[in-house]
Amino acid sequence: MRVTVFALALLLAIAYGADAQTTPAGKAATPPPAGAGPAGTSLKLDDILLKWEKEMVRINTLAAVLTRSDKDKSFGSTRKFAGTAQYMKVGNGATVRNLAALELKEEGKADIAEKFVCTGTYLYAFAPTQKEIKAYELPKPKPGQVADDSFLGFLFGMKADEAKRRYALSLAKEDAYYFYVDIVPRSATDKAEFARARLVLNKDSFLPRQLWFEHVNGNEVTWDIPQLRSGVEIDRRLFDQPRVPPGWKLQTVTAQTPRVIRSSGDR
Repeated sequence: MRVTVFALALLLAIAYGADAQTTPAGKAATPPPAGAGPAGTSLKLDDILLKWEKEMVRINTLAAVLTRSDKDKSFGSTRKFAGTAQYMKVGNGATVRNLAALELKEEGKADIAEKFVCTGTYLYAFAPTQKEIKAYELPKPKPGQVADDSFLGFLFGMKADEAKRRYALSLAKEDAYYFYVDIVPRSATDKAEFARARLVLNKDSFLPRQLWFEHVNGNEVTWDIPQLRSGVEIDRRLFDQPRVPPGWKLQTVTAQTPRVIRSSGDR
């Protein structure tokens, strides 16, 4: 489910954050490509992963201002987007649900280019050109585990040991402000979704600043998070199944054939 992985990866990555933005003004993460070797790191990768686990349980709500850059290798072009994202965790243990919403506008344009709403059970993707909302059912987790949707599972709170088993992780380097964690898929399923990735974390709070993907075809996607706040008040209704605008249609996308459905509330 590629649309799920790359549309919400940023939203789920920010769930590892602690409090507000701590990066000094103007100090953005050094952009990928990945592959640089360790440079005198003060923390081992295991330490970083364990801190992720600890911080994850503390997060209930997040709000972010973010940008995305899409680099097309074939055409040598780059498209830039900017927007906002919100995250909310409801429930506990096996009943926990991760809710998210994302809106993006392309640089220089007024209309919304992309919009996604994750209800915890479905991901709703808006397609303005086709006047459609596509509903993707999220995989149900196994008992005692988070939802297993490839890279999403890792970002949603996969245990450190499981993350290391599933992905080849390495602490590529660190500078004065950031840790750079390189991620390479191990399984054939994960390799079909992305070739490699890099997650950049603030050193003092482990707040994600950047998430970079390289697709199998060489195209690149870079998410950057200049502003991020946790513990903010968010209206729970923001994550409800969206209403279908007049003239639009709602489709459920399955592994086989999409089918048109009525807007009758979240399943």
